[in-house]
Amino acid sequence: MNDVCKAEIVSFNTDNDAVCAASARISTTEGNSAEIFLKSQNNEKNSGLIRKVLASGHRSVIEHAVFTVSFTNVSVYVEQFFIESRLASFTVKSRRYVDFSNTGYFIPQNLSAESAALYKAYMDEAFSAYAKLLELDIPKEDARFLLPYSFFSNFYCTMNARELIGVINSIRNGRGKHSEELQNIAEQLIEQLREIFPCIAEEFFEREDGEFIDETAVQEQMTLLCESETGKVELVNAPKQPAKLLKISLKATGEGAKTPRELLSDRRPRALEQLNYSFLIKDVTLAGITHIVRHRMQSVIVPPIETAVPQRRVVLPKTVEQNQAARELYEKTLGKCDKLLDRALESDELRRYIRYFALSGNLLDVMTTMNARELLLFIRLRACSRAQWEVRGVAERMLSLLRADFPELFGLYGPSCYVLGSCPEGRMCCGKQKEMLEKFGLKE
Repeated sequence: MNDVCKAEIVSFNTDNDAVCAASARISTTEGNSAEIFLKSQNNEKNSGLIRKVLASGHRSVIEHAVFTVSFTNVSVYVEQFFIESRLASFTVKSRRYVDFSNTGYFIPQNLSAESAALYKAYMDEAFSAYAKLLELDIPKEDARFLLPYSFFSNFYCTMNARELIGVINSIRNGRGKHSEELQNIAEQLIEQLREIFPCIAEEFFEREDGEFIDETAVQEQMTLLCESETGKVELVNAPKQPAKLLKISLKATGEGAKTPRELLSDRRPRALEQLNYSFLIKDVTLAGITHIVRHRMQSVIVPPIETAVPQRRVVLPKTVEQNQAARELYEKTLGKCDKLLDRALESDELRRYIRYFALSGNLLDVMTTMNARELLLFIRLRACSRAQWEVRGVAERMLSLLRADFPELFGLYGPSCYVLGSCPEGRMCCGKQKEMLEKFGLKE
C-alpha cells in the first residue's frame, strides 16, 4: 500500500467524552445543561456511560463529538466515496483552477510486473495528454476530463463521530470493502479514534472480506458525447399541488402569510423546505458529479464509479472540439487508453482495480431529491455565468422544468444577480448582469 495515502485526524473536540456524557445524562438528571456539563468534566464514569447508551441503540449522543480529517495524497476515488456523505463538510482542491499534471497517482500494491506495467501505461498516457492539452490552452476544467480516477487528491473533511463511524463501517463491510485503499484509510482512522475517543471502539464492525464479485457490463465501443448531449434532466417527482402546500407551510411557520417574492427575501425561508423535487440527470461526467454532490441538503444517488468505466461514454468538451490539434490529441489518447482498458478488463488481477481506470470525463446517470430551499441556493450558485459549464447547464435545465411546474415560485429563481438584484461576487463579477436578467426574464 502506498505510504503517501494518509488520513490524519488534525482537529477534534477536546471535551468529547464530557460533552457526549453530558448529553447522555441530561434527559434523566436534575439540573440545567451547564451544571450537568460541569459535573461531566473529568468524570471517570463518562466512557462507561457512553458505551452503555450506545449499546442500547441511542447513538445521537456521539453526534456532539466532531473530528476534522486531513486526507493527503489519496486517490480521487476516495474523495468521491467520502464526499457523498450527507452529514459532513468538505473543502477540496479545485480541478478547475489547479494544474494536476504532476500530482501523481495511486498504484495498487502487489500487482504483478505485467499488470503494474499496463496500469502505469494507462495512467501515464492520460496524464501526459492532460499536460499537453494545457499547453494547447485548453482550460483546466476541460483538460481534467482526461484525468484518471487514480490521481491524488488532498482535502479536508469534518464529521461527527456517528457519521464517521458509519462511513468507516461502510468501507469495512459495505460499498468500500473491496477497495484496498479505502480499507487502509479506514484502519488509519480506527487506530486514531481508539486513542482519541476510546468509548466508541465497540462501534466498528469486524471486517468481512467477502468474495469479489464483478458485475460490470462491458460495452464494445467508446462513445464521445458533445456538450449539448450531456447533462439532460428529467423532473421525475414533484408536489401535486405546490401552491397549496406552500400556503399551508407558510401558515405553519407562524410568521404570517407571505408571497413567494417576500419569502425569497427572507433569510430563513423554512416554508420552502416542504416542497421536494426529484430529478434524473443523465450523462453527467464524474467531474460534474462532484459539483452536484457537494451540496449537502439533498438525497443523491450516485452509481458506483466502477460502472462508468466499461460503459465507455466520454464527454467531448467544446473547447477541445473546436481546437483541431486538441481534438486529435484527445481522441488519440482515448483510443490508446481504450485498448489498454480492453487488456485490463481481460485481467482478473486488474479488474479488481478498474475504478482507477475511470476518466473524469466518463459519464453516469445520477438521481437527486432537493427541497425548494436548497434548490434556491443550488440554482443561485450553479446558474451563475462563472459556474462550470456542465453544472450550469444542469442547473438551467432544472430551472426550466421547475418554472413549467410552478411558475409563481420558480419564476423568481435564477442566478444570484437575478434573485438578489445585484452580484455578490465583488471583483470576480462577470459584469453581465443585464444579459443575465434578460436571459432569465425580468421580474415585474
